[in-house]
Amino acid sequence: MQVSVEAPNKLERRVTITVPEAVLEEAYDKRINQLTKTVKANGYRPGKVPRTIIEKQYSHSARQEALSEVIQASLNQAINQEALNPAGVPTVEPKNIVPGQPLEFIATFEVIPTIDSVRFELATLEKQMAVITEKDVENAFNRLCQQYITWQVVDRPAQEKDQVVIDFRGSMEGKLFAGGEAHDYPIVLGSKSMIAGFEEGLVGMTVGTTKVLHLIFPENYHSTEMAGKSAEFAVTMKKISQPQLPEVDEAFVRKLGCKSGKLEDLNTEIRKNLERELDRIIKAKLKGQVFDKLLEQNPVEVPQALIEREGKRIHDQLHPHHAGKDHGHSAAEMAVFNEPAKRNVSLGLLVAHLIKQHQIEVNKERVTAYLSYLSSMYEDPAEVVAWYTKNKRAMSEIEMQVLEEQLIEKLLENVQLTEKMLSYNELITGQSN
Repeated sequence: MQVSVEAPNKLERRVTITVPEAVLEEAYDKRINQLTKTVKANGYRPGKVPRTIIEKQYSHSARQEALSEVIQASLNQAINQEALNPAGVPTVEPKNIVPGQPLEFIATFEVIPTIDSVRFELATLEKQMAVITEKDVENAFNRLCQQYITWQVVDRPAQEKDQVVIDFRGSMEGKLFAGGEAHDYPIVLGSKSMIAGFEEGLVGMTVGTTKVLHLIFPENYHSTEMAGKSAEFAVTMKKISQPQLPEVDEAFVRKLGCKSGKLEDLNTEIRKNLERELDRIIKAKLKGQVFDKLLEQNPVEVPQALIEREGKRIHDQLHPHHAGKDHGHSAAEMAVFNEPAKRNVSLGLLVAHLIKQHQIEVNKERVTAYLSYLSSMYEDPAEVVAWYTKNKRAMSEIEMQVLEEQLIEKLLENVQLTEKMLSYNELITGQSN
């Protein structure tokens, strides 16, 4: 077998492979011999059908199967021989298929880039911090209560936080636009689920009245045909309900997952959950800053095949019901995932190099502690631990999280950290209370 490798660019490889004709014939003979053991024909016992009869019927398919087998085997051999590392499935183009002549074909693919060294130069880094206050616990408790709101119909003008039921008809220059009409449509005033001015325009309306709202769609509206344009909405108020918060008693506290039914125990559990989340966010933000610096200092040319594969993974993570399926999105629709996918792939290559460079091995005790942290958020922690223990892929993801934490600590050993105190809300949302 002869192999020649061309590199049209840094990542692409064109591998020309020439296989002796005898190899292809041997594969063909092997396939025909296999068929002689299974093919049935009138007048012949199983396994006794003459080769001439078998070849007459199966010669074409046998040669195609032999060709496919030889191409795959010789390509694998060439990849190993030339120490290539394909990033995706090679595209194979037969160059010469002539009976009695050597087989020649070209395989084209991208290779995973080799990273020789990684820079990380950083003198100082700001670490955002926060502490959980009683107000944070109270806000979290109130958010839990909001999930159990009931609605009481009232006979008064609509006001902020009310749930209203409306009919509306939207038009532009007197013409109804797509999606601009709805009946018995519920909205909570102040939820900002509609364009600016819509919910505000309903405040003060009473049941049975109709009002025309003159509004402008935002410039960044998802429909480019409507973005920035004026519209009129004729709205009829059909129902107004005010929120009724649940009574905070022992039964309700138990309903929220606190077995003792005591509010102070629930607040203690809420604080623990907030502190766990705070710790996670602090570490994630710090890791994000370090990874941003790694990417800035180490530009990586990434194979398109890896970007597309990671883009599909991100898509499936956001849409679990599509996981493992051909979701049928166009290239333009999937392009939105290109940048985050490229970032993830680049970081994966850089992090893998650094872990190897610093000879970091996963700390099993930290893996156990991380698994304990994850399982503590569920009703039956032991069941969660058992599931992870049996699921190798899930456990490898946990181990990778721990390895990344260990790497971050290693990279920050000589970096001066300055702490910036924020409120919990500022830290998680980037907005002040």
